[in-house]
Formats: sequence, C-alpha cells, structure tokens
Amino acid sequence: MREAIRKALKTLQPVADEPISLFIRRHRLLFFGLVFGAISALSITLAFIIRFKLSWLVVVDIWPKWWRTMLVVGVPVRLVVFHLFGLYRVSWRFASLRDVPALVTATVLGSVVNGILLMWVHSGAFPRSVLVIDLVLCVVLTLLGRYSYRILDLMLSYLHPAVRKRVIIVGAGTVANLVLEAMMTPRQNDYKPVAIVDDDPLKAGMKLHGVPVAGPVEKIAEVAIARRAEAIILALPSASTSQLYRIVKLCRATGLPLKTTPDIWQILQSSSTDTRIQDFSLDDLLNRRVVRTDVPEIRGLLEGKRVLVTGGAGSIGSELCRQIVDNEAQCLLCLDKDENGLFRLEQELRNRRSGFEYVFTLGNITDKEGMTSLFERFKPDIVFHAAAYKHVPILQFHPCTAIRNNVGGTRTIARLAQRFRVERFVMISTDKAVRPTSVMGATKQIAEKVIMDLGRADPEGTLFSTIRFGNVLGSAGSVVETFLKQIKLGGPVTVTHPDIERYFMTIAEAVQLVLFAATMGKGDDVFILDMGAPVKIDSLARQMIHLAGLTPDVDVTIQYTGLRPGEKLYEELWTEKEKPSPTENPGVQRTANSRVLPADLQDRVDIMLTAAVEQDIRASWDILLELACDFQGKTGEDAESPPG
Repeated sequence: MREAIRKALKTLQPVADEPISLFIRRHRLLFFGLVFGAISALSITLAFIIRFKLSWLVVVDIWPKWWRTMLVVGVPVRLVVFHLFGLYRVSWRFASLRDVPALVTATVLGSVVNGILLMWVHSGAFPRSVLVIDLVLCVVLTLLGRYSYRILDLMLSYLHPAVRKRVIIVGAGTVANLVLEAMMTPRQNDYKPVAIVDDDPLKAGMKLHGVPVAGPVEKIAEVAIARRAEAIILALPSASTSQLYRIVKLCRATGLPLKTTPDIWQILQSSSTDTRIQDFSLDDLLNRRVVRTDVPEIRGLLEGKRVLVTGGAGSIGSELCRQIVDNEAQCLLCLDKDENGLFRLEQELRNRRSGFEYVFTLGNITDKEGMTSLFERFKPDIVFHAAAYKHVPILQFHPCTAIRNNVGGTRTIARLAQRFRVERFVMISTDKAVRPTSVMGATKQIAEKVIMDLGRADPEGTLFSTIRFGNVLGSAGSVVETFLKQIKLGGPVTVTHPDIERYFMTIAEAVQLVLFAATMGKGDDVFILDMGAPVKIDSLARQMIHLAGLTPDVDVTIQYTGLRPGEKLYEELWTEKEKPSPTENPGVQRTANSRVLPADLQDRVDIMLTAAVEQDIRASWDILLELACDFQGKTGEDAESPPG
C-alpha cells in the first residue's frame, strides 16, 4: 500500500527541469479541483464568520453544525457544476472578460443547488443570509482565482522588470491589440510598447492597454525621438500595397529597425512570439495581403458554375483559377497557349483540391474553330477574359500581332459568350488603355469598346463588364521581378526615369477585387480597382534594396536608362468624362459609362483585323488611331523609339 502511494505521489512530482506551468497543465483537472475546492470552502467559512462572528445580530450555537454540513454538501456540488460548465478547460494564462459570464453563471447555479439541498437536509431551518453572503464571496473569490495567474504576471513584471526594447506600434486595430496583449506577459516581454501611431483621427489621444495613440503615421519620426524608441512594429496586415509603401518610407526615415506581424489568422493560430513579431522583409512588401476565401458575394457568384478563364496560366489568370477553385465553382475551364505554364498550373491546382472538375485546354483565343469547339463542348456559365499580350515595348515592334490577339481574340471569345448564352463575361483591362501612348494600351482600349458594343447590341443576353487596374506586384516580367534579379546579381538596378510612377497592387488583392466587381456587374459596366496612390519606381527600387539589407548607390547602384518605346511617365485609371463613383466595396469604383461608340465599330474592327492578318502595318495603324482617337504616343516606325 505504501509503495502504491509512493508511486502515485511520484507521478505528481514535477520533473526537475520541467516548468511548473507545464506540470500544472498536465494535471489540470487535479489543480482545478484543489484551487476551486479551496475557494469554495473559504467562501463558505468566511460567510459563517461574517454572519455569526462579526455580526451584531443574534448568534446561535448551532452554526458550527450548519457550517460542517455546508462544507460537505457545498464544495462537491460547486466542483461538479464548474466541471459541467467546462471551466477547468479555460486557460488561466489567457483569462479574459469573455470568461466572466460562464464563471458567474456556474457560481450562481452552484449556490442555488446548494441552497435547495441544504434547505432539504435541515427541513428549511438553514440561515438564508449565509447562502447570500457565500454567493457574493464565492463570485469574488472565483474571479480572483481565475485571474490570479495574470495578476501575478503583472506584479512580477513590475517587481522584476526585464530589459525590453522600446517600440512604437503602427496601427491601433485588432492586430495591435493582440500584439500588445502578448507584450504584457513576462514570457513574451522582449518589447516594451511606448506609443502607437494611427492615421485614424478618432483614435488620437486614446490608450490601448495603457499605451497612448500619439498621432498619425506622418509624425512617427517625432514620436520616435520623444519616446526614445528603439524599433517600429507594423501591425497593419490589411493595409493596401500603396498604403504600405508610404508607411514603410516614413518608418525607414527614422533609421529604426522595422518589424512586422503576419496576418491576423496566423497570429490567432500561433502561440509563439517569434512568429508574431519578425523583421520586415521583402516578402512582406510584395505579398502583403492574405486573401479571404469566405466572401459570400463571390461564393454566391461562383458556386455551382462552370467558369472559363482565358490566359489561365498567366499571373492574373492563375490567381483567378486558385480563387475560383476555393469558392466552390462546379468546374474550372483553364485556357492558355503556354504549354509549360498550363502544366505547372494543373499540377498545383490538382494538389490544392482533389476531386474537383478541371479542364485544362491548350489553345489560342484567335483560333475561332478551336474556341467554338471549347464552348460547344463545355458550355461555360461565366468567362473571365485575362488572355492578352501585355509587354508595352515589345508590342510597339509588333502592332499587327497585338491587334490580332488583344482585339481579335477578345472579340472572338466575347461573340462566343453571346452565342452560347454565357451569363457573365468579365474582361481584364489596364490603366494603359486610358489616353494610351502605346500599341498595347490602344488595343486594350479598342477591346473595351468592342465588348461594350456587343453588350449594347443584346442587352438581354450576356452581361459584359470591364475591370481596369494598374500593375500587379510579382507578376511574370514585372518591374519587381526584374529588380529582384538585379539586386541578387549585385546591380545595377535599372530605372527608366527618376520621375516615372505606377499604380501597384498584389496579385491576390487585385483578383479578389476582380471577383467582387464581377458580382456587381449589370452589363455595360467599367469597374476600376482602387490602387491607392501611385508609387515612384525609383522609390520602389530603393525600398527593395533597403529591404535586401543593402544601401542604394553604395552597395547597389541605380542606373537610369530612359523611357522605353510606348512608355509614359504617369498612368491614369480613368478620364475626366468617366467620373468614377463608389460601390458597396471600397476597393472597387464604377465609372459613368457614357462612352459614345461609332455605329460601324465592328466593321472597322474587321478592316483593322484584316490588315493585321496581312501584316499591313500602315493600314493597321490608320484604323487603330481612328478607333483609339485619344492616342497620344508615336505612330508607325516612330513608335519603335521612346517618346520624347
């Protein structure tokens, strides 16, 4: 018997190198019973002392018998009720206000059950005042017991302050709240928050966990000096790309180390401070936003539908395919002429979601017979048209090829969508279609006009929408991809012009907004994605060099090469006549589509396509300029040289 007791006690003894907290977690139920049993017994004892020892009311000699009975009955009853409420499963370390209702309810219910049993045992002759006093004391002591861990943590942090790095937090939202809570515990106190900056004027002067919101982000340099900050932490996982560039630029100007937090869902799924606060890196700049897959509007649009994505192996097309698969479409039809890209995408998507109906088609949108066969066989419900030639300088040398693909291919797919009664046709356009200076921009503008004309000719049929946005970060052949390669090789990083600006957005951001805009299409729509403020390419290059741990013009030089054929310094997303208005999604605007189209538009497009097929560059240029009447670039052979 003694040996059995000795073994039992040994199992309860913490290992020498095992933290006491780990020992408690391993024996949670036992620890819970001891603590809350002691609390219950203490509240009962104090209730009798207050009532019969400290009270001026008549004192009776029978109260010790009542006290013993209540201990025998009350303590087990309360422990059983607490157990039924699952209170032993609640973390002591992260106890919060959300735990209060369950604690109070369980305590009150336990007191009610105690009162009923004690009245029954003593035939109604039991002091009710003791039950009331016990209830109040038990609620107070239970709450103190539950929060004792956090209270002790706070006291220890004041009694034994560790050397902590003074930090400023950018952002006063949900993520900042979670980060601050983590910093308040001794186990995760490498950082001491001394101030918060946030652009919301309504938050100025407020305090979050005792840390003041000291002003907008523009004042971060002043705040850093005043608060003797040693680092800056970005708590803005939902910031748009352009917002992030602006904030990073202001933070870098302070000269302090820059750190960041992952997306809120990653924070919620992790208990390690190392994954919550980390050095800000190039990946944070280029792949900032984690896309939600639970947007009801998008799921309602795609659920159970057969969706065709042209240009599916490209940067935009492949991300469209991923998000379409995630939103419960019935079938994904992926069309592209890039054999290798199509193969890689197929492998990725089949690993991403097995058991889904995929159709991967190698084909060209200018192939009328092949595209007709595709529509006849699979009958898509929705078409996302992302296939296009996009490289501005290259297309300046190949205007006929650009016309055949970007205009002719778009019209082929759009006409087939009408013929086979597709519900929605969504065309991916570009800011370069606004007052174009390049062949690429002009062909995309004409493609916009073509689908508008088709939609107006049959307003009861397929709903045609155009979605226009600027550059996406990380796309194949993009400026970011070029800079990354140049930085890895040690430079130089080539920038065409010190003043050139572009709109930027991550691919995932852009595609999610494309899908959301598609849900709002009513036909003859032009949607414009909110790209934020334009970014100077020179600033982007310097920012990327900094984030690679290098110094611009010292470790890596920046070389200005001059504008390329068809390029312009500044891009636009709309003209004055289009006057965009807000929609229910702040990231999407709708233009007042009052564009007047020539009555013979399709006939003139036919002539232009015939000239392009025959490689008649002069005739192709003539009609392209007629149809893109606000073209502002060079033409003919002059288009093969950079603008002045």
